[in-house]
Amino acid sequence: MAGPTTYSTFSAVTPHFNALARVGYFKMVMKNPSPTQLMLHNCYRWLIWFSILSYNIQQLIRVIQTRHSTDEMVDTLFILLTTFNTLGKHVAFNARVWRIDRIIKVINGSIFAAKNPKHVDIMKLNEKAMARLLYFFQGMVLTGCVMHATYPMINRALGHDEISSCFSSSESSGSLSTQIATWYLSISLTIQAYGNSTMDCTISGFYAMAKVQLQVLRYNLEHLVDSEDEQEDIDTNDVNKGKLRYKDNTVIQSRLVHCVKHQLQIKWFVKEVESIFCEAMTVQFLIMAFVICMTVYKIVGLTVSSAEFWMVFVYLNCMLAQLFIYCYFGTQVKYESEFVAQSAYCGAWTRLSPAFRRQLGILMQCARPIVPCAAKIVPVSLETYIAVLRASYTLFTILDKQ
Repeated sequence: MAGPTTYSTFSAVTPHFNALARVGYFKMVMKNPSPTQLMLHNCYRWLIWFSILSYNIQQLIRVIQTRHSTDEMVDTLFILLTTFNTLGKHVAFNARVWRIDRIIKVINGSIFAAKNPKHVDIMKLNEKAMARLLYFFQGMVLTGCVMHATYPMINRALGHDEISSCFSSSESSGSLSTQIATWYLSISLTIQAYGNSTMDCTISGFYAMAKVQLQVLRYNLEHLVDSEDEQEDIDTNDVNKGKLRYKDNTVIQSRLVHCVKHQLQIKWFVKEVESIFCEAMTVQFLIMAFVICMTVYKIVGLTVSSAEFWMVFVYLNCMLAQLFIYCYFGTQVKYESEFVAQSAYCGAWTRLSPAFRRQLGILMQCARPIVPCAAKIVPVSLETYIAVLRASYTLFTILDKQ
């Protein structure tokens, strides 16, 4: 295997952290800003935090005011629950910034670094996939936010009576103050939607990176005994005599040690990501069933020809996709980790001495599946995704009967 390459492993999540810094949800990463730039960016982050907090407080007051009307309360709650979850992830990113810095340091470390062109190819595929996923999600949420800001005007132009949940009453829907409040709330919602989608893609990107590192680990184990020149390792006289000498040497031993360290580092990486976002992920899985339920409850009461119907439809798809990417990449991590032992077995272990084989056997016994969890007990998997959808449907049938 060749030596380290110049490819940066952190490239897979660089657009994510740049986007978070752009919207004021996280500090600038992998940059050297001047003290003035750093101060201005910190002020900008505090301004964004104040805006987000005030938005959620206003919407919470709105829920209390409309508590006697199920329809009006659902109009506010189906988005408010999502913004509360966004607030939790925002706090997790900034309250545990030193732990995220440690994760970034591991990503840029020597163990996660690409060692040969094959590693680079695997990592570049992941980088492209993560960038496409990020831009797709950001496009979806921005489309939904534009529709949310403009659908009251479209409805009025079409002669419909649906009023945005931003309005306190239909009588004031045309006043200047209400229009200003509507645009203020729409801009605040857009910032939160953009930040929420980027944080979701970032956390999912961490799991995707763990998946890629497991693929690299599997490749290293399958090619543990390979060398750049196979002829140097085989004695022609031994072959003619029907004997092939064992390939044990310090190079192969160092490769095995690196594989063990790599495996332990991946396990730590997944558990650290799980621990940092434990509360946020727990809240996400708990409220997602209610969010999907309330969104479906709202959409069934709308006409297909109304602009609000399509706005809620886009929002529903965002919520479904948001949960799906967590569960998908969590399943991928579990799937790749289950085949680590098999990859060790698929290597040319027959060319190693019995003593070296015993070391491989110990590694295979310790290579247990890595299962990302929410609340430390709920697997982040596609099975959990299906369970959440079933729970949402159950809640919807109960709410619909009310």
